[in-house]
Amino acid sequence: MNLTGLDLLFLEVNKLADSVEFYRDQLDFELLSETPEAEPPMATLQAGRLKIMLAEQPLTMARRGRGVHLFFGVTDVDEYYTRLTERGVDVTPPGDEGWGGRFITLEDPDRYRLFFVTWHGEQA
Repeated sequence: MNLTGLDLLFLEVNKLADSVEFYRDQLDFELLSETPEAEPPMATLQAGRLKIMLAEQPLTMARRGRGVHLFFGVTDVDEYYTRLTERGVDVTPPGDEGWGGRFITLEDPDRYRLFFVTWHGEQA
């Protein structure tokens, strides 16, 4: 058996509609399916090969997103930053770090930390 990569992220969210709107309308993810009548209400979105499944769950005692950092590759982080700021998304300006990429970062409605990175040279 060989691992082939990360195929799906499953995130518990407070309000499905808010999270779907954020990922679809603000970040340009494609909405593949949404079942608000299911128990729990769920939606699946896709960006490139990665799928994200959102499931509405009651808020737990812990803060959602704690310790979770998600990295998404983009072809031009500066262009993506401009697009997001034009939509009013609260996002940090692009920066370069020693780990090999130029990135921007933001939080989704449930405080999951999202990084969008254009890798320098070979993709990590």
